[in-house]
Amino acid sequence: MIHASNLRHSFGNTVVIDGVSLHVPAHGVVSLVGPNGSGKTTLLRTLYGALQPDQGDVHLNDVALGSLPRKEIAKTMAVVIQEHDSDLPMTVADLVLLGRLPYQKLFAGQSESDQQRVQEALTHVGALHLATRKFGALSGGERQRVLIARALVQDATHILLDEPTNHLDIRYQHEVLHLIRELSSSSVVVLHDLNLAAAYSDHIILLNEGRIITQGTPSEVLTPESLEPVYGVRVERFDLDGEVHLRFKRH
Repeated sequence: MIHASNLRHSFGNTVVIDGVSLHVPAHGVVSLVGPNGSGKTTLLRTLYGALQPDQGDVHLNDVALGSLPRKEIAKTMAVVIQEHDSDLPMTVADLVLLGRLPYQKLFAGQSESDQQRVQEALTHVGALHLATRKFGALSGGERQRVLIARALVQDATHILLDEPTNHLDIRYQHEVLHLIRELSSSSVVVLHDLNLAAAYSDHIILLNEGRIITQGTPSEVLTPESLEPVYGVRVERFDLDGEVHLRFKRH
């Protein structure tokens, strides 16, 4: 579990997240949503330790994140960010194998078990046929699958993803989020598309100007009363077959 309490982080004199507290359970999908500049990515980076909060703390399985060695964090928390280098001169299999680094002893190299884990992870995400391809030659959807496979071989209980559907077409958006939804681990996902968040989230946290406006199930959070003041657009909500669907109009 990840537990954050009263987080605050600033860049210079600009406060980006302020007084944020949240709990990420051991299973399920938690989505961070909100307009540009609301603090979603900064919050995510603080949760996995890339940024140190000016105030507050993050606990991973009841242990302060700041007290854990990076290698130990990597065994529990995997990260998929959007600023990955698509020109990496590596095969897909070699890239996924990097996820086993936290478990390898110095100079020990890879084992047959590591190779087996890579094959299993690529099979799980439907990308085993890409194993010998260069990562830079893949499509956006294929890259996201490979990066999720790298997270899987870490055997992490939590996977944090920053806009995994960015630059993907509709088909791959749904395929990637369905894959995340089916994982046995807990996931924290930054999303812009509220209808995707409605379809694939167990819990949604709505941010604006660095603060949590509301959080809860998709049905509880995705209401015109909550969304219209944050996004500045008219929101119509339709509940069809037990799912929330939103339509947006300019004022």
